[in-house]
Amino acid sequence: MPTRTEGNVPPDGRVLWADVAKGACIVLVVLWHVVVKDYLRVDWRVGLPVPGAWGLLGEQLLPLRMPLFFALSGIFAANAVARPWRVAGRPRIARNLYLYAIWLLIHTALLASAPDFPTDRATDSGELLAQLTVTPSNLWYLYALAFYFAIAKALRRVHPAMLLTAAGALSAVAATGLLDSPGNRGQVYQNLVFFLAGVHLRPYLTRWADGTSTRRLAGSGAAYAIGLAAMALAGAQRWPGVYLLVSVIAVAFGLTAAARLARHRLAGPALARLGRRTLGVYVIHMPVLALLDRLLAAPVADLPGPARALLVTVYPVLLTALVLALSLAAHRCLTALGAHWLFDLPRRRAHSNPEGETMPRIDAPVLPDRTHVEEAARVLSGRVVRTPVLHSPAIDRLAGARILLKAENLQDGGSYKMRGAMLAVGRLAAAGHTGVVAQSTGNHAVAVALAARRHGLAATVVLPEDAAPVKVDRARAAGARVVRAGTTVEERLAGARRIAEVEGHPLVDAYDHPDVVAGQGSASLELIEEAARRGTPLDALVVPVGGGGGIAGACLAAAGTPIEVYGVEPVGCDSLARSLAAGRPTPVAPAPSLADGLRPGCVGDLPFAVARNRVRGVVRVDDDAIAEAFRLLLLDLKVLVEPSGAAALAGALRLGGMASRPTDGGRQMTVGVVLTGGNVEADLVARLAGDRMTVGVAA
Repeated sequence: MPTRTEGNVPPDGRVLWADVAKGACIVLVVLWHVVVKDYLRVDWRVGLPVPGAWGLLGEQLLPLRMPLFFALSGIFAANAVARPWRVAGRPRIARNLYLYAIWLLIHTALLASAPDFPTDRATDSGELLAQLTVTPSNLWYLYALAFYFAIAKALRRVHPAMLLTAAGALSAVAATGLLDSPGNRGQVYQNLVFFLAGVHLRPYLTRWADGTSTRRLAGSGAAYAIGLAAMALAGAQRWPGVYLLVSVIAVAFGLTAAARLARHRLAGPALARLGRRTLGVYVIHMPVLALLDRLLAAPVADLPGPARALLVTVYPVLLTALVLALSLAAHRCLTALGAHWLFDLPRRRAHSNPEGETMPRIDAPVLPDRTHVEEAARVLSGRVVRTPVLHSPAIDRLAGARILLKAENLQDGGSYKMRGAMLAVGRLAAAGHTGVVAQSTGNHAVAVALAARRHGLAATVVLPEDAAPVKVDRARAAGARVVRAGTTVEERLAGARRIAEVEGHPLVDAYDHPDVVAGQGSASLELIEEAARRGTPLDALVVPVGGGGGIAGACLAAAGTPIEVYGVEPVGCDSLARSLAAGRPTPVAPAPSLADGLRPGCVGDLPFAVARNRVRGVVRVDDDAIAEAFRLLLLDLKVLVEPSGAAALAGALRLGGMASRPTDGGRQMTVGVVLTGGNVEADLVARLAGDRMTVGVAA
């Protein structure tokens, strides 16, 4: 997932560089295992010191790999340490211990078929029990994460200086070899200090990465090289504190290098994508390497001399790339087959996106009701614009019904998203939060940015790479930090969750949030009330559907009335229609559409739970119909509405048979339409307005 800030400026170091660093670490871990467990065991017979050089390189990176990995893990765990045990224990302790145990059993079974492969393995039940408890195996990283988090959580009230001093002393003593440390227990002792440093020194580490420069990169790299050379020349690796000091310098260098790599146009996004998938690589790569060692070691050793001489230099790189690719492919296949329990605790429910990755959703939505919408309307009164309800006889003639249009394009921020954002952000501000994070195709992000500014909160918004510039500009003008992430909701949501975890700010979801649903519903409630005041109560309510927050709010606003609620989706972006047919939220691969705000990959769990039994139907509209509605609104009502909002009118015009159904007293049916937003590019306005109008509209 390529992630960058607006204007091609490198992203804030708290976002991208951490993923880049994790990606680089997992590459180095796999490379080290390739070198020591396969490459150096091949009889190259080339008379060149190349194998020794690869081995030496791997050894020089030992102070960097795992210390940096654990420092990053501590950074990401810093906020969770302050949460209650019942909240933080499951994802941070139970999950890692579960993964450690289940993959230890898998490794034990698989590696039994490769007895010559040099790695830790249990050969009897006693050894297996020891590895499960006190002598961690080659999966010790997961074991350590659970152990470290429990310590950080239990001792979080101890002064950081005392805690880091004690952990540093443990690391220094463990490096001397004086402690009994079978298996990988010594690694567990040595790296605790780096995890705790990530937890307690996170602001300093992120500022260090944020302030990276070429001079700092050169200086930290030189310091690392000098430290390695001095330690080797003096034979001081086991001197108390020396290895720890070199590792600290290595981490400083690693953070600097990661921040610089994050700015690279190719390497940054590639390493960041890998950094978000380290779990799959970490748990799968060892059996994959064992299999490749068994298949390739002998044939490579039997190659002709010139071929071996050529291959000896690049073989570790090629095999590392192959192991990474096969591990990622295996992870993708396993998750596509539904084996999510191999990578997470079984109770977690997840949806698969079209790319085959998983994205956790709300396990048990807390459903709001009409009283929540009414309360939202009271809270928002005077804080958002009570937008006008428009009417056009020309549109009535085209529709064969009375059409009342709620002009939320005139709302603050240019869309009805301001309602949900003001409600949700206001409550978070009252709860003492100092910042918020949001993701969307644009309007929700703009609304959250404006709401955060009004409440004095910091805001970070994640927008897609192809977001409309007008929405990006509005979010930035509202004072938000803008981060660009991929083109799908899965990519944006993953990026937003990482930012929220690192910064400790809550994520205001664009539609899977009760306050957002209730706030959006206040627009429909106002429309229902205004129609009744005019003496033309609504018979139907039409709302465009993206993630579903708007239509869920409309369903709540219409609850207890005879009003029928209809959704409108672009052709090829019909997740709600498919979800209603399947009985569960169903993802789609969104097709291109003028209505960029209606292209989430899957309707939200909470909106679906609200709407599934209350939506009368869903109308699919194509770009031609959306463009017709856009021009009709612009030229007849002189109202500028973005295509996502115009889609609602397009759907109302296409609802077959609506006008012919009998109503009480034989009156003409009244249909309410929510014009959800008006943030549209000037060039798109010019292009759509310049196209031919329909004969009916022209008349």
